[in-house]
Amino acid sequence: MKWSKLKKTIEDNFAESLSGRVRIYVTRYTSGSYFMVRGWITIDKEEIANFSTPDNYSRLEWDMSDIDKRIPAEDRSEGNAVEKGEFSRADFLNACWQYIGMNINESLKSENPVIRAFAMLDRRLGKRRLKLIDKQNLHPLVLKCLSLRLECESIL
Repeated sequence: MKWSKLKKTIEDNFAESLSGRVRIYVTRYTSGSYFMVRGWITIDKEEIANFSTPDNYSRLEWDMSDIDKRIPAEDRSEGNAVEKGEFSRADFLNACWQYIGMNINESLKSENPVIRAFAMLDRRLGKRRLKLIDKQNLHPLVLKCLSLRLECESIL
């Protein structure tokens, strides 16, 4: 499956209330290097998450600890959904591929914050269940997507 079809599949799974507001992207810069690649997520055309392979390498140097434990809560910058270098483009693409093959329950229980963020935006996640999600100890990206969905569904 090409990226354009994968992107469309994921974005088509987003709730109707989010129509056109959340977009996902990937690119490879023309340097010819497999290394100069990134992915990103936007909300209302504002980038909220950057999945840059060079930044990821600079920060973690291929030390791929558990995806949900890479940056401790105390080392996070307030207001950032994702810390610079926390995830690579490969992490993002792997999450995309995994997400399209999962049901909503698996997505919500995933250790991968990107998959859980997609689950918060998913139309299969109903309003009643959305209200019950505990906001404590959520990755900032997941929390940002949950907050957007609650706002769009008028559940505050």
